[in-house]
Amino acid sequence: MTSPLLLLPGVTMDHILYFCDYLEIARLRNVCHSLRNHIDLFKPDAHVKEVRLGNWENAEICFESENESKNNSRIWIGYKETDDGCTVACKTHMGSTPLKTISGLDPMDALMQDFKIYLRHLKTPLTKLKLDEVCCDPLLQIMRSQTFKLKTNKLQLSELSTAQILAMLPFFDAKCLKNLKIFTDVNDVTGEPLGVFHELFETEYWRNAEKIRLSNFYISDVRQIFHLKKFEGCMSTAAIDDLVLLKNTFIRLTGFEWIHINFDVDFDVSSINEAFGAPSFDIEFTNSWFFRIHNDTNSVLWVELTDNKVLVIERVDRSDIPPGAVVINYKASGY
Repeated sequence: MTSPLLLLPGVTMDHILYFCDYLEIARLRNVCHSLRNHIDLFKPDAHVKEVRLGNWENAEICFESENESKNNSRIWIGYKETDDGCTVACKTHMGSTPLKTISGLDPMDALMQDFKIYLRHLKTPLTKLKLDEVCCDPLLQIMRSQTFKLKTNKLQLSELSTAQILAMLPFFDAKCLKNLKIFTDVNDVTGEPLGVFHELFETEYWRNAEKIRLSNFYISDVRQIFHLKKFEGCMSTAAIDDLVLLKNTFIRLTGFEWIHINFDVDFDVSSINEAFGAPSFDIEFTNSWFFRIHNDTNSVLWVELTDNKVLVIERVDRSDIPPGAVVINYKASGY
């Protein structure tokens, strides 16, 4: 029996497909060859907002629809090796489908075949893409044959080596990527500490980003983060003048939100007090300073040093100032 969809004019069918999410498009592709050919020819948008590739050592894909009216439509697909191929399990907000067995295909090859189908329908920039190391090299192979760059606002790379990170980034649109998170083990494949990621700082991805979080990678100069609204990472050591420079820079930056830096070497608190003045507020192991921001009656700049080596600088609402804390005038603070 002919599918009723195939009896519709092409324009009408495309209009219907426009309102389908990725799961619905995938199901329609399995109705018949004619409908599959039409979908593959016109490539309707999948309307996906988040994609996750891999989960630790597991071959998995997770898609989340951008259409909130569809109960945050989510598709999880897991691939596991069997003696003669792999099994594919699929779960959605509507339930699970029967386990499928594919002969002669390993889990990662099956995953990437499905992801290539998804790429045909990727038209709207993603909100977030998370990539685990298990899927990195196979994805690199796919992207080398593509003529477009992946567009996502947030990118999270987990357990990739420095070489993999530098190889993967060029396949993303630097103008679209504003939030970069890199979570990597304390040692790379050589067994040496990761240290300062100099090559990353020279890329357009670092320069264009607004928010960056690094795990086990170090910055080497506080100036490397002056353009950011948010930063979380590590630094081996810094001079007191660097802390003053950070404070004076972020007190001027209207879009600034916060930074969090872990240092290897302790600061001399007495030297900081000499530069900043007496702490506005202090409790055990923590010293805080609140600085008035010029022409801003709603917020202040909060500088906190914990255990003499954990620095937090944040723009906070005045209502968050602890009772009795002194707000330091911006002129007196070297503004």
